[in-house]
Amino acid sequence: MSNKKVTASGIFVIRNNNNQPEALGLVALPKERKRSRGRYDFPKGSIEKGEHPLKAAFRECFEESGLTPKLINQEPVTIGPLALWIGIVEEDDKVMVSKNPESDQFEHEGYEWVKINDIKKNCLGYLKQHAIECEKIVWEYFRL
Repeated sequence: MSNKKVTASGIFVIRNNNNQPEALGLVALPKERKRSRGRYDFPKGSIEKGEHPLKAAFRECFEESGLTPKLINQEPVTIGPLALWIGIVEEDDKVMVSKNPESDQFEHEGYEWVKINDIKKNCLGYLKQHAIECEKIVWEYFRL
């Protein structure tokens, strides 16, 4: 991964729901859903100056979802300026959508666990290719 072009990072969060992988879909705000023609966002955000992309990914994931997943891939799915790792959480881990610590505003309306086949159809448009690539890694991980 070249750090020169990567300016944002995050984690595509999954869980195993009775041998059915599901992805965490953060429900985007209405203006973002309309602009990007989709419903779901992933925990991600800007990399701070001097911050390693993986550290930023975990920070953003925790800030936006309250989760600290276990990674299933060592190399991120990097398309354009965004690097996404894939992380798994336990089925009963609690998601907590909270306000952005800097802006004190909510960035998402809530969350839903979405079947892995459906997340790419319903994510924000600019995340679709990431979702497609992440899905391949998830299927390989689950050997499905």
